[in-house]
Amino acid sequence: MIRFVIFSLLLTILPAQASLKVAVASNFKVTLSEIVALYALQSDQKILISSGSTGTLYNQITHGAPFDLFLSADSERAKLIEQSKFGINHSRFTYAQGTLAFWQPKAKQQVDKNSLLHFKGRVAIANPKLAPYGLAAKQALQSLKLWRKFSYIKGNNIAQAYQFIDTGNIAAGIVAHSLLLQNNKINYYLLPTESYQPVLQQGVMLSRNKNREALQKFVDFLQSDKIVQLIRRKGYL
Repeated sequence: MIRFVIFSLLLTILPAQASLKVAVASNFKVTLSEIVALYALQSDQKILISSGSTGTLYNQITHGAPFDLFLSADSERAKLIEQSKFGINHSRFTYAQGTLAFWQPKAKQQVDKNSLLHFKGRVAIANPKLAPYGLAAKQALQSLKLWRKFSYIKGNNIAQAYQFIDTGNIAAGIVAHSLLLQNNKINYYLLPTESYQPVLQQGVMLSRNKNREALQKFVDFLQSDKIVQLIRRKGYL
């Protein structure tokens, strides 16, 4: 009886394991969900995912949003967070490198560089001011002397730009290769990686985290050989 009372008291004293809250760039959400499912096979740590454009997530974090880990779609804002009071020093790491594709789903012939050069109409991209993939798309089009040729519809993030095309509202656009692979899409042309600055997607641990050990274990899993290979199969370098 005494043992039962002590055990009951311990249950009321010991706090339940807190969830880890991850803010992730929209293009990586589906891949991260798969990674979290694999992590659940070896850990009872609950991982909660919130996705959006990197710019939006950055603003949320700098205004006190309760995240433990920031998986940015670029290195710039991950670095800014690391160097601020919101990040943990020396915790930044690269988890993926994104690639871009010109996607024209209803093209009647193979989509290649000429398809992009001769395309007429509006082009969907992510907003270069908010999303790293949008900035990379602008850089690629500038390198091909095409930036001023098109008019644009700009999504808040690369997932929204993808949706503009997938719904048929826009005939073509520049999206993350990973989104095309995960949705089994065809009729696209991979833009030369030398035409835009590397889209280094970096993560950084956040200072408001209360369980560094649990967070470090998940980050280690994210960087393990098994997960690195999975990420590459999803359309990243």
